[in-house]
Amino acid sequence: MIESAKDGAIQRMLECRPTQGIVQHREAGLDWLERNGVNVSADSLIVTNGVAHGIWTAMASITEPGDVVATEALVDTSITTNASILKVRLYALAIDQKGIIPESFEEACSHEKVRVLCTTPCYSAPTVSLMDETRRERIAEIARQHDVAIIEDDVFGPLIPKRPKPMWCFAPERTYYATSFTKCVMPSLRTGFLAGPTSAIPRLILRVRAAGWSANIWTADVASRWLKDGTIDRLIEWQRQKLKTRYGILKHVLDTFSYEAEPYAMHAWLTLPEHWRSRHFVDHARSLGLLVSPPDPFIIGRVVEPHAVRLALGDTNRNDQDFKEGLERIAALLREHPDPMNYSY
Repeated sequence: MIESAKDGAIQRMLECRPTQGIVQHREAGLDWLERNGVNVSADSLIVTNGVAHGIWTAMASITEPGDVVATEALVDTSITTNASILKVRLYALAIDQKGIIPESFEEACSHEKVRVLCTTPCYSAPTVSLMDETRRERIAEIARQHDVAIIEDDVFGPLIPKRPKPMWCFAPERTYYATSFTKCVMPSLRTGFLAGPTSAIPRLILRVRAAGWSANIWTADVASRWLKDGTIDRLIEWQRQKLKTRYGILKHVLDTFSYEAEPYAMHAWLTLPEHWRSRHFVDHARSLGLLVSPPDPFIIGRVVEPHAVRLALGDTNRNDQDFKEGLERIAALLREHPDPMNYSY
């Protein structure tokens, strides 16, 4: 705020501001997107209150009630919440360690009128899948063939040092690209950017206006200044090193168990031994003061529940020793054989 007062920016922020975001903030956003492989004009960019706000804005501008939105079979809870509010139907696509399987997407498009593909190609929650460029290009081709819009959640992408190209690069004419600083920098820096096809910008602006007129200009100003002075880059590098350390601890403590994890991911997907069921394990862990996420909130429709749990690696409020001790207690619980569940008839 002091810096804003010095250069006169605070005066601009006290004025009635455009829904799309002030030019200075959008120009900073252009630089940020360019670093991540997305090149658009300032007219095609909207400042948002984080990636969730961007995804909701895109989905609300594209869909009508009853439309089909295809997405990963296990997906972040914000997507299921959006679908419930907007009255759209989610279609679960088969996934593997590289994310959405193209054949599953193609089959969905052949049997349904899919309006939107909503995807997180980098470190999808909860499975930590990372889609390579070959698959991204193939999925973009399928979307183009069937005239499907793409909403790309790239909130984790900036954490990957040598990241794959965003899906936007393979289908810019139909992709709505959303990103933010909430994961790669800090949760409280809730500023993001949404890029979309030029023809869609008026509709997107209307949705932003209806939901709260515009993004928070104060956090957007902090983000813009930090982009210019290198603070964002320093914080991302700190985050990467912290996550890489946590990944090393995870590999050491859970070396005999099955899990999916990546060096710069903020979560891991732990497959439970055969003697554990996910709900039973979550309840036992909670009774010991250990919080792990069950698969239920991430499941779409009647997808068979995997016996796995999500582990958080990105809680920097706890030191590495606390993190290690928590994992050691989880490992000990995994080795236990629970008593048979009691049933009432």
